[in-house]
Amino acid sequence: MRRCLLLCVVILSGLSVSTVVAREMDFTRLSAGEVAFTAQRSEAPSAQLSWQSVNLPFSAAAEQTSGQFWFRLDLDTVPEQHRSGLYIQHHVFDIELFLNGTRLGGTTRADGLESTGWNQPYFERIAAPLWRDSGNQLLISVRAGEPNAMLSPVIFAEAGALAEMHRAKTFQQVTIAEWSMIACLIMGGFTFFVWLQRRDDSLYLHFALLCLSWSVVMFYLASSFSPLPHGVWLRFSYYCVDLAGFFLFMFLYHLMQLNAPWPRRLAILAVIGSGVALFSMDIRHHALVITVVHGVHLALVLYLLAIGALRALRGHARGILWFMPGFLLIAALVAHDISAFWSAAQVPGGLPEGTLMQYGFGILLVLIFAYLIRTFVKALDESEHLNTQLEARVRDVSASLERSYAENRALELHATAQQERQNIYRDLHDDVGAKLVSIVHADASQRQTELAREALMSLREAVSQSRYEYRQLLALMTAMVAEMEVRLVGADMSFRYHGVDSLPDQDIDPAIGYQLSRILREVTSNIIKHVGHGLVELDCAMEQGKLTLTITDDGPGMPEQSQWLGAGLGNIRYRAADIGAYVSWQSRQPNGTCFHLSLALPEG
Repeated sequence: MRRCLLLCVVILSGLSVSTVVAREMDFTRLSAGEVAFTAQRSEAPSAQLSWQSVNLPFSAAAEQTSGQFWFRLDLDTVPEQHRSGLYIQHHVFDIELFLNGTRLGGTTRADGLESTGWNQPYFERIAAPLWRDSGNQLLISVRAGEPNAMLSPVIFAEAGALAEMHRAKTFQQVTIAEWSMIACLIMGGFTFFVWLQRRDDSLYLHFALLCLSWSVVMFYLASSFSPLPHGVWLRFSYYCVDLAGFFLFMFLYHLMQLNAPWPRRLAILAVIGSGVALFSMDIRHHALVITVVHGVHLALVLYLLAIGALRALRGHARGILWFMPGFLLIAALVAHDISAFWSAAQVPGGLPEGTLMQYGFGILLVLIFAYLIRTFVKALDESEHLNTQLEARVRDVSASLERSYAENRALELHATAQQERQNIYRDLHDDVGAKLVSIVHADASQRQTELAREALMSLREAVSQSRYEYRQLLALMTAMVAEMEVRLVGADMSFRYHGVDSLPDQDIDPAIGYQLSRILREVTSNIIKHVGHGLVELDCAMEQGKLTLTITDDGPGMPEQSQWLGAGLGNIRYRAADIGAYVSWQSRQPNGTCFHLSLALPEG
């Protein structure tokens, strides 16, 4: 019981966050403007419109259910710091906004369905170039509809603050309604299924119908459009509220096993009369119908709660205590809503910022659902039957896990094979391609034969690279320097190196050594291919566990835009990133290119 009360307090605190945000925010609120009405809808206001002064919030007349309203607001009073964002709490129906003749945004749907914004706050960022030095004007188009079009005051403020308020309001008014709708559908579907198995227990049927009725109400609050003509959709949503109250009464009535026919007859007459009135009377009179029917159902529920409380105190029907936190939460939220409506009523045409009672009703449904689940579990007769079900589920889950494991293993093998193919492709480009470039620039046929043999050995090495063992850094660099010298001299280029002999006898990981050798080979190939003459120098250094290699040439240099072109340079970057190395190229003055590699080596 204490946990349920704590949950109610937390939810009530969360629902009030957006109100606190709105009160603390610095903003400009525009209420005064002009309005014009046209019987025909248009994308732009006509020059012949008859403009009249208006104060927002605006509510259309009952007979203005078709056509379009245009609102014109002077924005020169909006300070500079409030010009990056615009916010509208309530708008009904389709809305379009234009700042100085440029469309800011809107809610008109391409599929032709009516958009409804009563529960959907509207936020729009405003680009600074849209503002003028003076004469700024905002035009708002609102489609008329049944029961009547509405528009709340327009708020201007810093876009970040407005976005936060919009997020909080959307969470309070839309997201929670979406969650409630999904929860009601799940709970209603589950309990209806249970009732199909236990048709002698009407509690599950009444609760399922209660959840399904309330899910329609939550869909109305969460949806930004009307699936039906709005007048019909609104009447149906109102009636689902009455149905929810009726089924709540019937649930409590059967839970306490009362044998008093008059409350049940009164509840049935109220819900039938509500349906007839809502779908036959003018929608302007619906507020009276809703108030009367809600009052009847509320009085009946309070009557049952009083009886249930007395029985609980006497030690009977203690199940009613499960629902008390939910009813207490509803009472607190109803008090909040009454206060909001009272505050709004003090302003002519005022509109409340939002109602919260419906969310307390959702918490009540969760509590009832928890009680029904608890009752259902206790009603299971044979533990052997339960064990059979559990064993069957274990078998199904085990089989599913085995299938998932097999599928995941196949995907993993496929991904590994793909990666290996990519590695082999890169090795073929770096090694075989490098040797072929050298063959093109070599003169002696004997040398060509040797380089071709080296290309074959490199290909075999790429395929069998997984068998590499640890080797010393000094030995690796000595071998690579010797190979670079052979290739560069064979291409009629001079080669000098420094610092190789000072490298430590440190073991390095075979993967690092492999990628490092491939990088040096690709750099050498690029020099042979793009330079082809002059002096090439290699400087090696090892300080504080970091290996640095610098290779310079006397070529034409490397333009900035070429640094990202070519598969060779891309492979060098890929291999460097694979071992955590940093590589860069810079043009030298007056000519030439400088390649730099920096690699932190782990202690061997």
